[in-house]
Order: sequence, then structure tokens, then C-alpha cells
Amino acid sequence: MAAESKPANPVEEALRAIADGAPVPWRALESSAMDPGQIEALHLLDDVAHGYRAEAPSPAPHREVLLRWGALEAESLIGEGSFGEVYRAFDPWLGRHVALKLFRASGSVGAGLDEARRLARLRHRNVLSVYGCAVHDGRAGLWSELIEGRTLAAIVADDGAFSAEEGLRIGRDLAQALAVVHEADLVHGDVKAENVMRERSSRIVLMDFGAGGEQRLLAGQRLISGTPRYLPPEVLDGAPLSMQSDIYALGVLLFFLLSGRHPYAETDAAALREAQLRGAQLHLKEVRSELDPALCTLIERCIATDPAQRPSSARALDASLSALSPVAALKAPTGRRLPLAALVAACAALLAVATLLAWPRIFPPAWDSTAKFLRVEPSGNVEIAADSTLRIGDRLRLNLHSSRDAYVYVLNEDDAGNATVLFPSATASARNPLQHGMTLQLPGGDNSTLAWEVTADSAREEFVVVAALQPLPEMDAELAGWQHAVAANADTRAVGAIVSAPDPLLRGEHLRRILAGLARDPAHVRVWQYSFAHRS
Repeated sequence: MAAESKPANPVEEALRAIADGAPVPWRALESSAMDPGQIEALHLLDDVAHGYRAEAPSPAPHREVLLRWGALEAESLIGEGSFGEVYRAFDPWLGRHVALKLFRASGSVGAGLDEARRLARLRHRNVLSVYGCAVHDGRAGLWSELIEGRTLAAIVADDGAFSAEEGLRIGRDLAQALAVVHEADLVHGDVKAENVMRERSSRIVLMDFGAGGEQRLLAGQRLISGTPRYLPPEVLDGAPLSMQSDIYALGVLLFFLLSGRHPYAETDAAALREAQLRGAQLHLKEVRSELDPALCTLIERCIATDPAQRPSSARALDASLSALSPVAALKAPTGRRLPLAALVAACAALLAVATLLAWPRIFPPAWDSTAKFLRVEPSGNVEIAADSTLRIGDRLRLNLHSSRDAYVYVLNEDDAGNATVLFPSATASARNPLQHGMTLQLPGGDNSTLAWEVTADSAREEFVVVAALQPLPEMDAELAGWQHAVAANADTRAVGAIVSAPDPLLRGEHLRRILAGLARDPAHVRVWQYSFAHRS
């Protein structure tokens, strides 16, 4: 007789999925009899695991490339609109796939790049990470992390409305994300279910900043920006998008997640405004009578027609959502407290997984760093090997990449003995220490539009690139009196042929003095030396 198979334990299944980085069946867990506090503990464990889990570099053999934009290789089109196109692209410097958004030529490109630069400084697990922005071949664009998953709109369409617990969790994630955005003096402008993704690991990610500025809607004689159903009355009346309009949009989104419907049935901007004036609003309690009245009241406050009645800030909204979360009191709605044994087990599992995943950070991997000179060509940047011969008119760039945070110095000395610090520079957005995984490109900084050009005006130029895992105070003191590069005149330098230069070939006394004072421990300090000699 065959033995009966033992029913799978949902907690064990969830822990196994978290350990493997696989999707966790949250819907099945929430529809089970499991204590909400236990589910919340599993979500916490999943969050910690995601934060510690390092993404493996994507292999790139035999990739089909649609187009090249700078160093990025676009492989497939994943979206397009009035703004331009979004591609799945491979970044050879980061060794991973990214999302590449290329703008159509328009007068708003400069503003878009300015906002992208500010977004690139935001760091929050629920905000899309923007890696950089630039202009290549006359086309502006930005690249960001590539999210593998589904939008909240697709999840509701496929699986139906979310449970109260799951809606609360998503609401908190997005409120915290908006708080970070608003504290950076930014407005998202188009918070909606189509612009929020749930990653395969269950992370909620707010995407498509500024998308509201790409859709122009005619309301009466006024042009407004945004998606009508998510716009508050003041914006439909012509007021600019604001932090309060973002809170309104988040309220509409939560209403949709919990009900599968919107507060107003109208989709046209003018009809929607008339419905708001008539008070023809659908109330959440009418659709989901089993929901906590306090939750319904909070969402009604978010979508109040009077901005003064809404939560005062995204932080305040997060605090109100937190107070409604089951984990706040560690008890279920029935009043049963989360069993101590279950809480201890969840915390122990959390500590064990966090320790295992943190191991690479406690004992960091070997330091990988590269410095490369590249020749700019129409088809993309090409690395220049040692002893290459350069032509008049060639345009060159220097790229430095480090797998760990590093203090970087790029120094130059010409044939006349003029010594210059090219990095760190007050005009560059990057600062020491250079963040791990980031590629420093010179000249040009963030814009990536400048290059050194080969001319016949100089006999010799020498470069030294230094990267160190710890600060180099002696280096900083030595460079204090050096001339520093100015962005306005850093776009042209005279060079001829490039060779990797051992110490004896460096003629510049300033560079030789710097090298003589450096501790050459390859485990902590890396040095690259190049000599550019004019071709006879």
C-alpha cells in the first residue's frame, strides 16, 4: 500500500520560495487560515532576503542587438509612447540587463534629463533605480534597473482584487516611496496601477516618473498632464501637479486594488470633473462591505475633493496605514495574538537567512576593477589596446569601473609639465568614494557627450588612474595645489599613440612623485599609467 503524502506546510513552502528567490504564493497564504501576523513576518523575511540577495551578472553570449546607444546594446523593444521607446538593453560595464528609455527629439528633453539626474540620486527599495542619463548621437535617454514582473493593473485583471492585508502592504510601500520622492522636491505625476510593478520576488516598484508630463489632455480650454481617473479636481481645473495630487492618485490606486473598480466611472477628463462636482463617487464600503471601516475612511480621505482633507503628506499617510496593519499589534482581527513560538520561529528564520545572505558582505568578494581608454565610433565605443595607433580626429574616452566602493583619482600631465586633476572634480556629479557597480566616464561626466580629440598640437600627454578601497589623505594633500579640470575646456586634448606606460616611461615629474609616494598593495590600491605620444 502506498504511503499517503503529507500535505505541504504553507510556511515551509513560503520559506523555501524565499530562500530560492522564487515567487511566494501570497494569495494562497492570505486565503488560508494562517495568522496575519505570520504572513507579515514572512513578508519581512522576503524583504530582507531581497535586500541582501546580489543579482548575478547576466551572461551575454550571442546576443542579437537592435541598436547601440553609447555602450548600451538594445536587444528588444518593450514599450513605446509619445515620449519615445523603452528597450531591454545590456550594459557591458555593469554586466547586467537594464531598461533603456530613449526620448524623441523635443524641447522637453533637457528638463527630462534634469529630472533623471535627480531621480538617479534617490535610493529606496520601492523606487525604480535610475542608473544614469546621457545624450548619444543626438538622442537623449536614461537607463534604469530592469524589473521582471507584472504591473498591478495586470495582476488585478488576471487575479482579481487584492486582500485587505495585501492592499495595506502595497499602500505602505508606495507611501514610503512617495515620501522619499517628495523629500527630494520631486512630484511623480502619474501614480497609477500601470506604473507600479510587482517584481517576481514580490518587491513593489514605483516606475515611470514624469510620465504624466508626456500625456497632454484637453479639459475645456486648458491643457493638463496626467491620467484622468487619477487626477484630483484641482488639477483638472488647471492647477499644477503636486505632492497632494500624488496622494490623491495613490488613494485612487488603493481603491482600485481593493475593489477592481475606480471611484468614478468616467474616463474623459471633462466628464470626470462633472462627476466630481455632482458627487457621483462610488464608495469603497459599497463594493467591499467586509473591509475595515477605518481603512475605507482613510482611502476616502485620500481621494477627497478638498486637498485640505487629505493626509498632509506621504509620511502621514504611511503612519495611518501602519496603524491599520495587522503586524502593528501582532494580532489577528479576531483578537488572537500571534503565538510566541511562531514569532520566535519567524525571527530565527529571518536571522538565519539574513546571516547567510550577508556572508558576501561580511567577507566581500575579490575586488574587480578596470580602466579602459575607448575610441568613439559611429557604431559605439571601441576599446583601445596597448600600442594602438591613433589618427588625427580620433575621439577618446576613459572609463573606470569598480566592483567595490573605491576612491578614484585621474591625473594628467602634459609635455610642458602642466599637472591637472581630472577627477575628483567639482563639476562632476560623481563623488568619492565612487559607488560600486558605477562606471566613471571622462571627460563629460553625466552627459557623456564630450571626448578627448586627437590633434597635432601636442608632443605628449600622460595619465595616471588610481583606485583605492580606503581614503588616501596623502594623495588629497598632494593634489590640493594642482590645477583642476574645468568642464568648459575639457573636451579636447592632443594625443597620438597610446601605450601602457611603466614607471620609467613617465617623464612628468608631478606624476612620478605621486607614484613614488603610493603604497602599491594590489589588494587595496590599483594604478594604471598611460602615455599618449604624438604620432610622427
